[in-house]
Amino acid sequence: MLKSIKYLVSFFIIALVSQSAQSQELTFEGALEKAKSENKKVIVDIYTDWCGWCKKMDKDVYENKSIKKITDKSFVLVKLDAEGMDKIQYNGTEYTETDLALYFEAQGYPTTVFLEPEGKVIEYKYNNYTMKNLPGYFKADEFKKMLKYIRDGKYKNTDLSTIL
Repeated sequence: MLKSIKYLVSFFIIALVSQSAQSQELTFEGALEKAKSENKKVIVDIYTDWCGWCKKMDKDVYENKSIKKITDKSFVLVKLDAEGMDKIQYNGTEYTETDLALYFEAQGYPTTVFLEPEGKVIEYKYNNYTMKNLPGYFKADEFKKMLKYIRDGKYKNTDLSTIL
């Protein structure tokens, strides 16, 4: 009986912690407000529920301690479900999550978009080609280089191909 009670209590504690973590996830609008008030850039993680590479990126990259240290200090991270139908206000226009993913030119998943604190899409050069997003899965060490490139403003005058 005592063993059953311990399992039940453990289950409820895990459920509460999980629910608390989920409730702390920012909405898109909330992320933009936080970024503006804290003068941080935004990382928009565009994903789908069925995407294995998206789950791998969450586990291997976004949960990585050195990545979390950079993102927590310098960025606001928000997830965008490319197949979601929730309504989002962005730059004075209402989009569904799906439409906003298309606006950000996501053609595969995961796709990462970086925004200035006021919400403007950060564009950068890769082999002299202007990019508006970072398509695909990246290992933590590569993604860390990208984060520093964006954080430090190198996208303004340095081609990303010289960094990655």
